[in-house]
Amino acid sequence: MALIPIDNVGETGIVKDINPWQLPPNVWSEGNNVRAEHGAIEKSPGYLEVMESCPIEPYYITNLEAGGASYWIVGGLAKIYVWAGSDWTDITRASGGDYSTTSKENWTSTVLGGILIMANGYDDPQFWALNASGLPSTSTKMADLTAWPPSTECFSLRAFRSFLISLNVTSSTVNKPNMVKWSTSAATQSLPASWDATDATVDAGEYSLEDSKGKILDGLPLADSFMIYKEDSTYMMTYVGTPFIFAFRQVSPNVGALTKNCVAEFDGGHFVFGNGDMYINDGQKLTSLLPHKMRDHVFNNISGDDYQKSFVVADYGNTEMWACYVSQSNVTDAQCNKALVWNWSNGTFTERDLPNLGFIGYGIEGNPLAPGSWNAATTNWNTDTLNWNQSASTSFFNLAGKTLVMASPTNTKIFRNETGNTEDGTNMTSYIQRTGLTMDEQGNPDQAMVKHISSVWPKMKVNPDSDTDTVNIYVGHQMSTEEAITWEGPYTFNPDTQSKVPVRVTGKYYGIKVESTTDTTWQLNGYSLDVKNAGIRGSVSR
Repeated sequence: MALIPIDNVGETGIVKDINPWQLPPNVWSEGNNVRAEHGAIEKSPGYLEVMESCPIEPYYITNLEAGGASYWIVGGLAKIYVWAGSDWTDITRASGGDYSTTSKENWTSTVLGGILIMANGYDDPQFWALNASGLPSTSTKMADLTAWPPSTECFSLRAFRSFLISLNVTSSTVNKPNMVKWSTSAATQSLPASWDATDATVDAGEYSLEDSKGKILDGLPLADSFMIYKEDSTYMMTYVGTPFIFAFRQVSPNVGALTKNCVAEFDGGHFVFGNGDMYINDGQKLTSLLPHKMRDHVFNNISGDDYQKSFVVADYGNTEMWACYVSQSNVTDAQCNKALVWNWSNGTFTERDLPNLGFIGYGIEGNPLAPGSWNAATTNWNTDTLNWNQSASTSFFNLAGKTLVMASPTNTKIFRNETGNTEDGTNMTSYIQRTGLTMDEQGNPDQAMVKHISSVWPKMKVNPDSDTDTVNIYVGHQMSTEEAITWEGPYTFNPDTQSKVPVRVTGKYYGIKVESTTDTTWQLNGYSLDVKNAGIRGSVSR
């Protein structure tokens, strides 16, 4: 009998596109609601409802920080509301009527000179004017963007330098899917005064990207340039001054974005959720991330009828990109229920369940506690982000750090991520799993040798606040890759009182699964297996 150690179990994360028996021992073949962190695998934190009693179905959410305050702006199909720390305020435009947003063509938002601007592709773009002090105010309504061309809509609208860039423009009901149209440059804390490309006295203009197929979907600044993403190509837009104002160069002739809101900036590059892959755009080329890891799994799982609802959000505090989508199993609710999470610090992929989201924002969330003490907090000590002396009033802002804030139109709720260990009070199922292990008692891969596993030695910890929390351990076995794996267990494991899990498993291929179905937190740093060779093709070894 030999004790075979498997360490660095968080080094790679989850890989689903390669047969398990072809993977290194420390790579996982399945998992959900977990995070790879510091060489370990751990249960993902939970989420909790905040900003209670959301008055509309929130399809979109974004954060605006100004004057030491944090504003959360929520876009519905017909109205826009803001949360400024204590309650909701309707800031839908006073004239022009309700908006005509659709569930498949969400809002985009951008900030120019401190002014929030939103567009939905159907109405005039909206802006939230600043008051005399140069700050937003809940007493101010959204309004149609000033100087915007009449009878014009755009699929996406973004700020770059002192310009606004409109993409995929429709004018007088005629769609120009390749059109890039930019405003004249705006003064500080002001909106552009003109969009007239024929006026030689301003630097507004337009350009059509006709040399590639597919429509323009979105764009974002990258360093000193602006990247434009079509369905199947990517362009760089660079400021050159008069008379041309901007120059355009194709970066990739065959890689683009999946839809709007599918690009996010990080560490001087863009993460791109594309059509059939995910990429890093460094401004010079787009590099694929998913081949031989998760590409087939993700794109075979996306609902073809709802792919337009996909989006990307960056969690900068945890160095994670969340690529969110509607899975084929969720066509009834038809909102984003899955996220592929890429950690750009360690290069790992994991997966998360989502509560039927329309969008996720990132910023400082005011998470009010009832007046009193630490007992009023809803999170565990090991996950709570509040300072010990932080105010517990009903209107404070948690300045300990920014986080993801999730908008669910299905539930008509706003959730704060990284809060507690449950899904808004419901226990979360979290697991990590590896099948196809073939190591013999010398620690060598051997698909011909029959192995006997007598015990598992998990190297892990559970909720430090409890001596009674446990996880479930399963051990699987199969004689060939063609037959279904048979799981033995669950075996209840408490690392505070146990060091190993006795099992009786025999097969050529074996597996291990760690699971929790309660509010227990856990972290797995590695494990060891007691392995004894039992012969070749079932013969008895001597």
